[in-house]
Amino acid sequence: MTYFEKALKNACKKTDYNCKIVVQKMKLTTMKKAANTTNFKTYTKAFVTGVLVFGLLGITNTSIAIANQNSTIDNYNERYTPQGRKQAGKRGTYRKDTNVWVYTSAFVKRFGMPQQWIDDDLKGAEALAYRLDLDAYGTKCGYFSNVENCRPATACVLDMYIDDKANLPWNNKARYASKYGRKSNALLWPQDPNDKPAYLYRRTKRGQRYKMGLDVVYVYGSKIPLNNYFTLEYDRDIYKDLDYISGSLTCRTFGKSRDMKIEIDKPELRKNGSIKYHYGSLAHSITVPNSFMERIEAYDKAQYEPNSLFKALRGRLSTTTKSNQSK
Repeated sequence: MTYFEKALKNACKKTDYNCKIVVQKMKLTTMKKAANTTNFKTYTKAFVTGVLVFGLLGITNTSIAIANQNSTIDNYNERYTPQGRKQAGKRGTYRKDTNVWVYTSAFVKRFGMPQQWIDDDLKGAEALAYRLDLDAYGTKCGYFSNVENCRPATACVLDMYIDDKANLPWNNKARYASKYGRKSNALLWPQDPNDKPAYLYRRTKRGQRYKMGLDVVYVYGSKIPLNNYFTLEYDRDIYKDLDYISGSLTCRTFGKSRDMKIEIDKPELRKNGSIKYHYGSLAHSITVPNSFMERIEAYDKAQYEPNSLFKALRGRLSTTTKSNQSK
């Protein structure tokens, strides 16, 4: 109670009704102020406590997240190799890496890859990955004039991871397009020529053909004078500042070549929209290390050649020759 309020209370007579009313109102006002002050202090204390609790929880969760993140760095062997999983005590199924890799030191640091496949001779790409793919082109039949002779159409695939600073000459604005995974609709052939599939919007028509992502990609080396690279999938900025391109090239011959170069051209077009090959300008070039090509050759001998069409053809010719000689 303030000094003025105390003086007014002392001055009031007990029989003065109006004065008593004033004093009671002053008491109520004083009590409300005290209550508000107490509540404010209580709320403030609760708020500060809550902030401290959530702050500590946030710090704890961040520490756990960082610890979990650090635990995944450079654990490629634990994820994808039998020996690493056994040593880490991991059980259950896992994805086997069937790729032959080469990459830069920066790629290793970013994705926790093994250091054994670093090669400083790789220029123009952050990483390359080679593999055989038995699903990309499906199963084909009719080999050797036998309509029931079927076999998977093997694709030798090379994935490229390129810094987006290369500013590749993309032929459309679509961020992503792929030919992988569309197994059943590849069998659909509309009877009306105007009934076109929607996925063509992700490709650009060049004359009578549709090109996906990049118009012209050449691969050449010691045993490949000049060969096309057929894009199967691309993802612009698959990770920050990193473009991804996946495509097929000539099996067997590619692995035996050395001093390989991959060139991405900005094409020159004819009036009808078709590509005028060998008249474009070089947009980007990749130098492929010979050590990578040596590992691809060893991989092809083990994975491709035993079941290759070339081996089947040689076997058939041998059988035919023996049959003719016996006659």
